[in-house]
Amino acid sequence: MQERTIITSSLSKTYSVTGWRLGWACAAASIASAIRNTHIKLTDSAPAPFQEAALIALTSTADYYTSLKKDYEEKRDFILQLLKDLGFKISFKPQGSVFAFAELPRSCQLSDIEFVMKLINDAGVAAVPGRGFFHKTFDGESYCHRYVRFAFCKGDDTLKAAAMKMRKLASRQGEPWLTGRHEDQTMPASN
Repeated sequence: MQERTIITSSLSKTYSVTGWRLGWACAAASIASAIRNTHIKLTDSAPAPFQEAALIALTSTADYYTSLKKDYEEKRDFILQLLKDLGFKISFKPQGSVFAFAELPRSCQLSDIEFVMKLINDAGVAAVPGRGFFHKTFDGESYCHRYVRFAFCKGDDTLKAAAMKMRKLASRQGEPWLTGRHEDQTMPASN
């Protein structure tokens, strides 16, 4: 398998620099050469500041990783508690990811896409519909429209602001924000 294995990784999530898309691939020379040729045609190189940041990140001391793990655990626990408080079902606690999948409450008549659009439009909070991450059925039941993915790899101020907006939307609209019953008044999105 060694001749056919490709290992990929990136700095984006591990080092809290989402959006930078700086990563690498390790493979046997013949495969690495093909990857390099494709990469050259798609992009010239990563911007210099990203490369400098990568060097600093990759030479960090062990205490950095301990601190980063603790920070992510606190952010994860904050988001999971928020979602539980708002009626979402959390089936598992992420152990190595910066994303939490939450099942919409049973009373919610909205699909994952409808809920995410409502959340964006009415509260200015972004999430990702879960259907792209699931097979159509599991044990004969369709779950792909019942989940929403939330990212917690954000700054504390961003997470607190999103929580405040979601709570405000929930308290202003009550259950209708989850069930699909719409009121005429909606909260405008804010930055």
